[in-house]
Amino acid sequence: MNKMKNVNKLLLLMCCLAIFTSCEDNVNSFPAEDPSSGWVEFVTASTSTGQMPNSVTIPVKINVPVYKDGLVISYTLEGVQGDFSQFVTQTSGTITADPEADTRTATIEIPLINTEIGRDFVTQFDVVLTSTDADMVNIGVDDLSITRHRITLPCSNPTILPDDYFVGEYMVADVVGTIGPGNGTENVASGTYMVSIDPDNPNVRIFNAAAVPAFNPALQQFALEFTLDNVVALRDVFTGIGCTAEQFIYSSAGVDNTPWDVCNDQSITINYTEDTNASCGGPYLSSFSMIKVN
Repeated sequence: MNKMKNVNKLLLLMCCLAIFTSCEDNVNSFPAEDPSSGWVEFVTASTSTGQMPNSVTIPVKINVPVYKDGLVISYTLEGVQGDFSQFVTQTSGTITADPEADTRTATIEIPLINTEIGRDFVTQFDVVLTSTDADMVNIGVDDLSITRHRITLPCSNPTILPDDYFVGEYMVADVVGTIGPGNGTENVASGTYMVSIDPDNPNVRIFNAAAVPAFNPALQQFALEFTLDNVVALRDVFTGIGCTAEQFIYSSAGVDNTPWDVCNDQSITINYTEDTNASCGGPYLSSFSMIKVN
């Protein structure tokens, strides 16, 4: 009886060994992952251009180990905001990934036209990856893959301001000041002022307010020039008072002048130089805010 039991155990062990060996053979017989398979996607999800770009370049990541004959990737353009067709010469295209490139990155370059024309609107469109010429290379690998890249064309400041830009009632108040606040008053008297177009220059906006009002309540003209360098420069304001025989003035902040955007005239902080001629210990970099009321 014991002898039979030993025989049965031996047979069972042999069967288990045979099954294990068979399974191992099956595992080893599975084909290795194809090195020419993979996916492509954008490196980033969006690009905002400058005001007058000639083109926009978008990198595409090639997540494929081997593509010895190159890889053709197709894409289309889709509108998001505004009419993008006035700025492009194509609405679809292809690129070919170089198999010799070490970076495993290709680029889509989209020429842009008419961007030198001033525009008071934002335009957006998407570049969408659609297909490749390789059966084993997909567009994206999961829901987190970046297969759509958004291009934003911002407003472009015109050479001549629109008649309704930065015109109307604005609340004005000091943001940073030295001489006025240091003597219990303001550099620019806070209040609501009517801002209008300078009759001699369509790119200048003017309003009248007191400078250092506790010492000189007389109204002075504040003239803001919206320059072609896309900054706002305060023209000289003569305060009528000074710490020496020479009155101190407010003037342009130079390299610290505030940028302007034709798509926004609701608020701005104007940087300027206080006491440019050093009558009262200056010069100082100062500023005042303007918020549109009506």
